Amino acid sequence: MAVLRVLGPLALGDGTVAVGSARQRRLLAALALRLDEPVPVDLLAELVWGATPPADPVGAVQTNVARLRRLLPPALAVETTPRGYRLRADRTAVDAAAFTDLLDRLAAPGDTAANRVGTTDGDGPPARLAVLDAALALWRGRPFVDLDHPAVEPEVARLDELHRHAVEERAAALLDAGRPADAVAALEPLVRAEPLRERAVGVLMRALVAAGRQAEALDAYAALRTRLAEELGLDPSPELRELEGRVLRQELSPPPAPVPRAAPGRVAPPPPANSFVGRGPELALAVALLGKSRLVTLTGPGGVGKTRLARHVAAEVATRYPDGVLLAELGDGGPGDVEPALAGRLRITDAEPGALRERIVEVLAPQRLLLVLDNCEHVVERTATLAEAVVAGAPGVDVLATGREALRIDAEQCLPVAPLGPADAARLLADRIRAGDPAAPLDGVDGALVDEVCARLDGLPLALELAAARALPLGLAGLVEALAWPLDVLRGGRRTAAARHRSLRDVVAWSHGLLDERQRTLFDRMAVFAGPVEPAAVAAVCGDAAALPDLVERSLVVRRGSRFTMLDTLRAFGRSRIAERGEGPVLRARHAAWAAGLAAELSRARRGRGEPAAVRRFDAHLADLRRAHAWLLENGPHDDLLRLAGLFAELGYLRCRVDLVEPAEEALRTAEVVGADGRVAVRRLSPAAARTLYFLASVCWQRADLDLAAARADALVALGFPAYGHDVRSNVHLFAGRIAAAGAAAEAARDALLGGPAEGRDDEVLVAALIDRLFCLTYAGDTTTDTVAREAEIVEVAERAGSSTVRAWAEYARGEHRTERGDPDAAAHLRAAVALAEEADSAFVAGIARHTLLTSAVRHGGAPLAELRPLLEHWHRSGSWNHTWVAVRALVEALSGLGRHGEAATLLGALRASPRATPAFGPDLEREQRVEIAARAALGPRLDAALAEGAGLGDAAAFALALRLTAVPAASPSLRT
Repeated sequence: MAVLRVLGPLALGDGTVAVGSARQRRLLAALALRLDEPVPVDLLAELVWGATPPADPVGAVQTNVARLRRLLPPALAVETTPRGYRLRADRTAVDAAAFTDLLDRLAAPGDTAANRVGTTDGDGPPARLAVLDAALALWRGRPFVDLDHPAVEPEVARLDELHRHAVEERAAALLDAGRPADAVAALEPLVRAEPLRERAVGVLMRALVAAGRQAEALDAYAALRTRLAEELGLDPSPELRELEGRVLRQELSPPPAPVPRAAPGRVAPPPPANSFVGRGPELALAVALLGKSRLVTLTGPGGVGKTRLARHVAAEVATRYPDGVLLAELGDGGPGDVEPALAGRLRITDAEPGALRERIVEVLAPQRLLLVLDNCEHVVERTATLAEAVVAGAPGVDVLATGREALRIDAEQCLPVAPLGPADAARLLADRIRAGDPAAPLDGVDGALVDEVCARLDGLPLALELAAARALPLGLAGLVEALAWPLDVLRGGRRTAAARHRSLRDVVAWSHGLLDERQRTLFDRMAVFAGPVEPAAVAAVCGDAAALPDLVERSLVVRRGSRFTMLDTLRAFGRSRIAERGEGPVLRARHAAWAAGLAAELSRARRGRGEPAAVRRFDAHLADLRRAHAWLLENGPHDDLLRLAGLFAELGYLRCRVDLVEPAEEALRTAEVVGADGRVAVRRLSPAAARTLYFLASVCWQRADLDLAAARADALVALGFPAYGHDVRSNVHLFAGRIAAAGAAAEAARDALLGGPAEGRDDEVLVAALIDRLFCLTYAGDTTTDTVAREAEIVEVAERAGSSTVRAWAEYARGEHRTERGDPDAAAHLRAAVALAEEADSAFVAGIARHTLLTSAVRHGGAPLAELRPLLEHWHRSGSWNHTWVAVRALVEALSGLGRHGEAATLLGALRASPRATPAFGPDLEREQRVEIAARAALGPRLDAALAEGAGLGDAAAFALALRLTAVPAASPSLRT
């Protein structure tokens, strides 16, 4: 695997190595852009800082290079040269270079890579496929996505075109290898994305004919011919016209006999190191089953490797799915966490109480992806209900599940995953022993000892890995002796669920029995945690963390960076021990108190310069914060519960995540701050409850639930928190089209904050109020007020606050304001807002900044309609109907500009009829009126019918129409979460 990956978001190694700040990531990407070439300091500064260069570019670059050098692995080195800085690395260590070199292996000498892919058969289709698969496995998305600069675009365009060529050539190789169905699956996404790509259409036609789908081959040709005529006024190439004739005359050769894939040991994509032994038959069968069944469940005993197999299956079939693979890990929570876990991955933020499953299906319905539901055994009933709903309601989504038993629903195809056979078990045991000590003397060891260990452990991979850890200090002979006392029950190859559980439990009990009392106590108590934690947390909850290194050495605790965690099987064993000793309630109470303190600490840190690190730390501890939340709901105290809820609410609002919003709402209901209808039910609010209520009221206006947002705003004002209440009121008025009232509320919020004591000010809320005030002036067309001074006040407060999100809000305000004035520098501020927001994963502000960038570009003809599709999907997933309809309004204007007046009028009718759409006002109203005038001139009386048709669609049908009117989007990692 490449050490540095830039084909997609920048990553080191497998993505677990942190790459410092966003600036250091951009710096490393800029150096990788010109691998082994000096990059001048001025260009580096421009690529890293963009439109806001530092006062001392040379010093700033030098400082960041020094910090970057401390992060890099030995395979990468940054050298100082007279002409700048140079990244030194073997080409195989950087995925972009390795990608190009792999494709060069298939080329004829003297040609450029983009033209020469596939010009020679090499060793035949299997060898070509192996190289192409290895190259395409490196591709994770848009190259150099961390850099946004014109100087990067030529290289991005070159790699993008090379990637498309490689997809074409892989499909051709699949066809030559006698796999036409796989060739069709590989080409269809490319043809949908680039319908005028004649070579791809030609290969697709041949593959469809070979698959027995002649009519579809002719349809593909007809679609291309129509698009060429309508958009370019051209005919298909002579070669393609000749191919159509051959299809009509049924002259194409019959498909060749299937050619088996390359056997192990031949040229093939490099497998993941130390991770996948003996599963070739299961992998091939699972891939085949996914081509026939909508739901495949991998079943088998715990520790048998179902999760690892599922991830290899997903990687193998990923090219079949235009919208990719979505993994939902269900191992940390209980039944009530199944839907929230998937909703969090989809970034859904709106769902009626009790209707989250239906909302998930609604979001998935227009997509074509593979959904992987991992570790379902402890939540099998809830997972079965969810999987059945997805299969029934989302026809483009296939499901791959893992668990110890079948889901037992319609459409399910089960694939039992058995323990490893003797030879593969021996290979795995040797591999894991050598991973702990490369010099372990295994070659001269009696093979009978290895066979006996593998037999007694039933070939279960987890048991083998635990045994390998003990083989290092004990030796194989000592390991066999230890297994004989008293764990000979491991023999026999048991297959029933209870026996499989005992088998793994006994392996853990054996490891547990080798600990001394201090180690054993810490091991048991650490099971109270749900995920990786720092030693300080272990000490606070468990009482003593001194034995952590001993547990790591014995493979009973895993170290991940500076945090420590346990395997799920080990954690379950520890929790059973806690229950036996009656320590559960005391430890859970300590754990909840620690989590509440952590939440308060992270909330404070998030509001300053350390926000990105605080958000990453929140994500790392999310499983434990959820576990503490569940305990506090049942046991209190409510003060700690509300400290947790405040952090969940603010991050749920900023990151567009319903899985964070819902726990905060539940906390307010449990603490009886709000009633069942969501309205405030108390006469007094604590500051923690008020702040939580403020963010949850903001979520309400995001979702276009203006009535509940207004009710909560009124309560906040009445109960002594006027700044919070007036700011929410301002947004409610703005989205209802009441600009003057919105401005007055924003002014009241500002006055409430500035009129109180300085230590009580909340700069995050103050910036929000100042921005609302500026936007009201902007949208009202006010040219008399000194808006420059208003902008300066926003920037000053944002810099004082320091958080990435607040500074992103300030840049967004400047960009939005300038966009409406027609200033040419608007885009630079909007791009800066996106970059700042993404440092802290503030998806909402990043989304609205990108929204203005895209809608403005499309409106003025600077971007194709396809650019709007990811934006529409983003807001639909987020449940923000306000912003969804604003994006639709931009689509209406773009359609009108293209002369597609009937479609524009239909969407305009739907827009005006929707109760969740913001009424047009200010410049939007003027643009909407121009659309209607143009449509009236083009359609005459038919305009009224088109408007009426749109008014009758309803929100869901109108959204589906908007998607159909946009092309398949290019990859957009920031919006597709």
